[in-house]
Amino acid sequence: MRVVIIGNGPGGIELAKQLFKDHEVTIVEKENVPYYTKPMLSHYIAGLTKEENLFPYSLEWYKEKGINLLLGTEARRINIERKTVDTNKGTFAYDALVLATGAKPRKVHIPGEENMLTLRTLDDAKKLKEKVEKEGELLIIGGGFIGLELAGNLSKRGYKVKVVEKTPFLMGMDKDLTAKIKEKLEEYGVEFFLSRNIEKIENDAVVTDKEKIPSKVVLCSIGIVPEVTLAKESGLSTNKGILVDKTFKTSVSDIYAIGDCAEFRGIVCGTAKAAMMHAKVLANNLKGLPDEYDFYFRSSYFKFGDFPIAMVGTFTKDGKWLDNETKAFYKDGRIVGVVVLEDMKKAREWEEKLRDSL
Repeated sequence: MRVVIIGNGPGGIELAKQLFKDHEVTIVEKENVPYYTKPMLSHYIAGLTKEENLFPYSLEWYKEKGINLLLGTEARRINIERKTVDTNKGTFAYDALVLATGAKPRKVHIPGEENMLTLRTLDDAKKLKEKVEKEGELLIIGGGFIGLELAGNLSKRGYKVKVVEKTPFLMGMDKDLTAKIKEKLEEYGVEFFLSRNIEKIENDAVVTDKEKIPSKVVLCSIGIVPEVTLAKESGLSTNKGILVDKTFKTSVSDIYAIGDCAEFRGIVCGTAKAAMMHAKVLANNLKGLPDEYDFYFRSSYFKFGDFPIAMVGTFTKDGKWLDNETKAFYKDGRIVGVVVLEDMKKAREWEEKLRDSL
């Protein structure tokens, strides 16, 4: 079977690894470099790892596995009837087409937005690293996991870091968990400005509705926008993302979507770990082994500097602290999700327990 994968991110590469022994696999990738670990970009920017360590697989590795990797290749149109993909470097036929097109950074549209940077690709990381090293500081717009990972790693290296968030909460968590994360990162020197609306960005400052915050380097990290252009223009059903079922089938037969570009009933997963899990479930289905993905069960592990945190299971408004590092969330009187601070062994034990109870 000819499997064409559009995108060489965590979902695309994991699917290729799962299928190359049994199928003819082609990866179409618009960037000019092989797969690199995007969750490590914050470590690279902070100088905690070298650029070469971002690349787990060499070009030779792809050749050895028989994976046809087409770099610098942009997919422009899917011909559904002919089952082909038109690119800037030719047309490719498929038996199964997998869209792993990822996402773009979400931006705030305000005066001075041209002074902001975003972080999604290695090129983005190189630009940001150069500016941060030159100025010794960074202001991050957004209190999500990508921004907080970067804040933790940079502050660990002695850089001056500020985080501006429009809500009173970090990572969409509740008041208690926000306070604990904030307190820990403040110990590293991170400065927080919560409940701020940004009005404009100047050359050396961010102006909010409450104050003017000096910073010569500004990163916008307020989430992602699933990349659906190819799917939408080719006639697939889309919303925020490319609409899929629990097996990652799209609205068109023999076309699938995984990772940040996929949406199931309003849910876009948005982590590298989830994309890799999507790939494993889809690989099983393509091998004839029926499998489904539980979009409601979350399994996310982060590390903000030296402070690890895990979010596992399903989250509700009914939460209680079990101990100083574990907050449980309940539905119908039973625990369906937990947030664990610092003790990742305990987090993995909870994940196993909660998965077994499904």
